[in-house]
This record gives sequence, C-alpha cells and structure tokens, in this order.
Amino acid sequence: MTLVEDNIQLVRNVIDALNTGDISRVSDFISPNYLNHESQMDPVRSKMRGPQEFIDTVMNMRNAFSDLQYELTDSIASNEKVISIVSVRGKHTGSFFGFIPPTGNKLSYQAVHIFSIYDGRIVEHKAIRDDLALMYQLGVVNASSPQYENFLKQWKGLKS
Repeated sequence: MTLVEDNIQLVRNVIDALNTGDISRVSDFISPNYLNHESQMDPVRSKMRGPQEFIDTVMNMRNAFSDLQYELTDSIASNEKVISIVSVRGKHTGSFFGFIPPTGNKLSYQAVHIFSIYDGRIVEHKAIRDDLALMYQLGVVNASSPQYENFLKQWKGLKS
C-alpha cells in the first residue's frame, strides 16, 4: 500500500470504531498527541488528548444514538491529510454528551471530517457538520419557535 492508501485506512479505522464501539485498537491509529477540535468547547473534554479523547467520543456517540451508522461516502488524501465525507444515521436514545436528553428521534446528517496524520497515526481532527439539521432533528431547534421561524425561512429562501 502507498502512504495515501495507509492514511485512508486510518480513517476507515476511525469509522469502524464509531460503528462497532470496538476501541481495543485505538492506540494503533490515534496518536498520543491527538487533538479533536470538536471537543474544545467542552471544559472537561477540552483537556482530553490522544486515545482517551477518541474513546470518550466513541462511547458518548454510541451511548447517545442506537443504531449509529457512519457511512464513508468519499475521501481524498495526501501524505499528511485525509478529508472525508460521511453520512451519519441513528436514533437518539441516550443523553448526547450530557447536554441533550434522549428524544427517540431519528437523525440523519452529513459531515466533512479533516484528519491530519503524522508518523502513521491521526494527530488532529476537525469537522464541518450540518449542525442545524442535527439540532432540528433532535428537537433542540424548532422551526415553529418564533425565535427561529423567520431565520429558518430566510435561510431556506422562503418568504416570511
């Protein structure tokens, strides 16, 4: 395999861990220096690094969403980065990172994940998700709420 193919395999390992909950090999593909930018807004999780942070993410996602399924739909890679498009589906049956109680709602959204790789392991992760769609599906944002109704109509190009 080439270095680019090896890097794509590292991302497939991430997806497999999220889909199965198998965290036994995390140290094989997550660097001890791993930084997940998605955790930086949480005061506890922002202090986590390396495999510990990734394992915490896997456990939180799998506890929050039953039938959780990540589907890797496309990837582009270089010797030091992998950018992947992922479709995520599941049912919200547990607390979402301790902030959003279970709703029983189904969810489906897409995200772009950007992984930086050094010395054969992932050292950094950033994501660009459709958070508005996710929060709407979880019931956090309600299109009929006066505070969001006009915004969502304008966002979608509808007349108020």
